Amino acid sequence: MAGPGADHHNHSDVLLKVVHRARFAAIREAEQHVETTDAYVINTLPNARTMAQYKRLKARIVTVDPGRDIVMQRIEDMRQPGMKAVATKWYRANRGRSRSAMPQASREW
Repeated sequence: MAGPGADHHNHSDVLLKVVHRARFAAIREAEQHVETTDAYVINTLPNARTMAQYKRLKARIVTVDPGRDIVMQRIEDMRQPGMKAVATKWYRANRGRSRSAMPQASREW
């Protein structure tokens, strides 16, 4: 949405608002088609309300976790430093849960 050559992870407040509203509109539209079409939604830290909505929709929740070390390295290489706090929060919230959904790295980064 930012255009060619733009940093894909460092946006102005206005662009973030536009992107978030577009995302939520797309998710709401996808919810109208769950009987006929699969939709994949990436949601790093869904709140209780969002999880309840997924449950009502009978969504299949898949956790994709290549491991903390790989995630932190990807952030170091490709994302804004503030994303480390988001990843740390995710790992704290998911401590002790199985990584069986995707325990391996998808590729060498």
